[in-house]
Parts: sequence; C-alpha cells; structure tokens
Amino acid sequence: MAENGEGGDFVSLDVGRTTARVQAGTLGRAPVYIRHRDGRLTGSWQITDLMDQLPAGSLNERAIARALTRRHRYSADTLFPDIIRLTERATVAAGAVGIEVAYPEPIAHPFRRALKAGVDPTDVFARLTFDHLINRGVQAVELSGGVDSGVVAYDVFRATGAQVLSFGLIMPGAHQQAQKERRAAICAAFYLADTEVQAERNLPFGPGRRLALHDPSSSYYCEAFDVLAETAAAAGVRTMATGFGGDELMACATDTRAIPTETRVPAWLGGKARAALEWIDDNGAPSAHLSHSTLTALSSHAPGMLSAGIWQVAPLADPRLMRLCRQLPETWVVGKRLIRERLSHELDPAIAGTPSPESFRPLMQRALTRFGLPLLETFLKQGMLLADLGFVEPLVLQAAIGTGRRTKNIDSQLADVIRLELGLRKLWSQP
Repeated sequence: MAENGEGGDFVSLDVGRTTARVQAGTLGRAPVYIRHRDGRLTGSWQITDLMDQLPAGSLNERAIARALTRRHRYSADTLFPDIIRLTERATVAAGAVGIEVAYPEPIAHPFRRALKAGVDPTDVFARLTFDHLINRGVQAVELSGGVDSGVVAYDVFRATGAQVLSFGLIMPGAHQQAQKERRAAICAAFYLADTEVQAERNLPFGPGRRLALHDPSSSYYCEAFDVLAETAAAAGVRTMATGFGGDELMACATDTRAIPTETRVPAWLGGKARAALEWIDDNGAPSAHLSHSTLTALSSHAPGMLSAGIWQVAPLADPRLMRLCRQLPETWVVGKRLIRERLSHELDPAIAGTPSPESFRPLMQRALTRFGLPLLETFLKQGMLLADLGFVEPLVLQAAIGTGRRTKNIDSQLADVIRLELGLRKLWSQP
C-alpha cells in the first residue's frame, strides 16, 4: 500500500502461510499501530482502534516515564505493552510464536563541508521543495506565520500556480498582533485565502477530543488543531502542506541549547517512573533519514488531520533536503539563514528575517488555570490511577497545584500528568 503517493514511501503487508509481515517506508507521514492477539494481526493509524479490552493497569513503564518527564524517544514502544508503533523502515512479523519487531540499520549522516564555488544553496533548496510538492494536489497550507510555514506557503504557490487556502492558529498573549501581521504579509505575497482559528477558544483539556476515548499521549494542543482541521475539511480541503521539519533542518551545534526537561526530574514523579528512567533509552529506533523529533511530530499531528479526512504533506521533512542541510556550512543554518534568505526573495526582509516570538506557553497557562488544575484536583480527590500505579506522588502534586495557584506560574509539566490520567480514565471507564 503506497503512502498516499509520497515518492518512494510505503507501508507494505506480506501475508504468508504462517507469518504476516508489515514494513514501513521512510517518510512517516502518519503513524501505524499494530496489535497481535488470538492469532489475529490488526493495525491502524488511530491507536484507539486497537485499545479495546486492554488489561486494566497494564502499561509500558518506560513509555510512561518518557511521557511524564518529556524525555520522548522515537521507538516501537507505546504506552501499552500490547500495542506496537511501526517506526520508519521497521518490520513487524507476527506468527504462531507471537510478534517481533526488527529495526533497520541506522542511517549514516554526512559531514558538513565547504560549498563548491558558484553554488547557491537557496537554489538547491528551492528545487528540492518544488520537486516534493509538484503534483501533490496541495489545496491548503497550515500557516503559523513563522518562517518554516512561510517558506512552505511560498513553495506551494510556486508548485501549484494557483490560489490555495491557508489556516492557522492565532496564539494569545503579547505577540498576537505581530503574528497576525506576519501571516497577513505572507498571505498577501503568495495569494493565500486565509482563515484564522483562535487557539484560546479551544484550550487544552476543554471541550474536544479528550472528552471521548483518545490516545492518552495525544498532542498537547489537539483541541485547537482539531478545530483547524475540521474548519479546513469543511472548506473542501483534502491535502494540506505543513511546516514540520524546519527546526531540524536548521539544527546545528552552534544553536544547541540545554533542554531543561531533559535534566529536571519533576518532584512529583513516583517511584515506579523514577526506576524506569534507568532504561529510558532502551528500545529506541536507530538513526533515520529524518530527525526523530520530526517523525514524532508528524505522527502526533496526523491523527487529527486524518480524522478530518486530510492528508498532510511536509516538504521540509524530505530526506534529500535533510541530507543537503546536514552538509551545508553551519553559517547557512544558524538562525535559519537558508530559509530566511529564500523567503526574503519574495517577502519583506524585515518580516522574513525577524524571529517569531510567540509560543504556546500562554495558551497552556490559561488552559491549566481554567481546566487543567480543576481536573487534577478532582482526580486527587477521587484517587488517581497514576498514583495508585506508582507513577506520581499525590501529595507532591497537591503542593504543586497550590504553588501554581499562588504564583500564577503553573508548572507546564502538570499537563503531562493530566493528559495521561484523563486518557487512561477514559480507557478504563473511570469517572
């Protein structure tokens, strides 16, 4: 089965007399989850299709520890021992003796090197993105207003030669007006017919996907992104281009910063989760053509899009483009210079060259204040599944809630506890 015509990518199924094999391609535009039980192999891009009759309390401790500490790993692991994620190029074999996962050989990445005389990397970049988009039938762009989605809008305009739609979440906070102005400039330059979706009207943990059975580790902001996808689908969109992969294309040693959540263990983390941190790197997938964080972001974003009937195309998540950018001198990737120079060909350099300061933090702070902390307090009063299972310490969580309410600065990692607890309660029919 070809993965929606993405050049060279696929998910294949080979059924023999005694064994069935499923193999993935390289692009990972949508996740594939697999479950083997009673001699039957089932799979879906939506993990909830496979979550019926999971044993109560049966969880992958390593995956829970990753989720609660934000030390995410691209892996065959899911939260549930009975369900496997098919990672890029991996093979799952199922037969009479059970199910096995075979990871592929790691991809060797090129070294940075000097450019040949007379070579303009912006031209090569443009050719590769054009090749990725041509004949994809892209009807819309998911437009944040940053340079990644901006350059994708530019390339969609070049590849289609016609007006397409754009949809974007508008963030609350001090930088909202600047975001709206950048989006307006991009839309004017590339003739986009734009629709804004106010993220604050669709806060995390409010009305949305999480009120029904859902993936407990689903996207933090799925409520708002689901509304964006539904709005686009109502406008007739079936294929949408996104800016996923831009950060990883432009990553380099000079830009490296320590990630606080990679070193800080939350005080409320329970003993079972702390113990699981010792093997948190076990069973990780090998290096891939694309960055693991890109593959994780694509698989997290896809279910909401697919539920609305939309396929996501990600021209910046292209192995050829990744190989190019990994070979460029660092001066071309620091501060996203390559993308900014490409965009400045058609857009005011003052806009193309200015970093996008808005973030999701104000949205999450408002969500935790309005919905998250009340939910967490209710869970604590009723008795938390995660506490009963040894993954969180309820008294320390209660103290963190009090600190957040007093200081008006809520620890955003409490969102990890809430989304897992809420999802598991929905799964095991807890109130």
